[in-house]
Amino acid sequence: MAYMKSNWESKDKRFRITKKYYSHRALPGCPEIREQRAKKQNVTKETQIEVNRRLRAESLSRLIMDNYEAGDWYFTCTCRDLMDAELLRKEFDKFKRRVRAIYQKAGVEAKYIAVLENLTGGGRPHGHILLPALGKAELEKIKKAWPHGSVEVKLYGGHLRDAERLADYFTKEKIAAHSGRLQTSRNLIRTEPKKTKVTRAEAYKPEIDPPKGYRLIKDLSYSTYTAEGYPLSIAYFEKIEQKGNTRGTPLQRGRKGAGE
Repeated sequence: MAYMKSNWESKDKRFRITKKYYSHRALPGCPEIREQRAKKQNVTKETQIEVNRRLRAESLSRLIMDNYEAGDWYFTCTCRDLMDAELLRKEFDKFKRRVRAIYQKAGVEAKYIAVLENLTGGGRPHGHILLPALGKAELEKIKKAWPHGSVEVKLYGGHLRDAERLADYFTKEKIAAHSGRLQTSRNLIRTEPKKTKVTRAEAYKPEIDPPKGYRLIKDLSYSTYTAEGYPLSIAYFEKIEQKGNTRGTPLQRGRKGAGE
């Protein structure tokens, strides 16, 4: 059967992403596809750029959901004095080494996703980095580890929409065009989607029903057609939290080795 399903589930089982699509490798001789295929779309350079961006954003959002939870730290490191791109990269690398040492002393792995922004025009250069939350003492040490300007910290929301918003921001062309490449630590969890063929009957149903115990995130889910005219459906699901089951922030839960 040419119709495929891709199922991704986060490491903590809280989030799921399901895609239904036709595989190019199985296209020849499939009457089901001819019946469902829409008129072939005009593939412009801009369309392809956006498709590629969405693929990068989806991959990044999965990485965020796999490795971060509510209350984790999202830092913005600004520059008091104007730095060129090369100097900023060197200083940000020094900052990351200092951060790793802080986490190592606390007995926690320093898993990070980071990016440098405005390296070529578009405003004053600065850096962003997402890190697991520790205690108040470590928070102050991290702020002092960047001596070139202010350090703002926000708490990551921990929901599917939060991961999607952050991934969309990092991959938007107007941001990416003036930014450095995405920097990710090697110790990040990277759960891959599982692909299976679906039944002929399911191939005619664009809707994707939520698994038991999960709710559909309607504003993120959609059905469309690829540039080649083949149907594509993608659905985002979040686990329904039981009453009385509060996750709390890392400062409330505490992490192994975190200082107070």
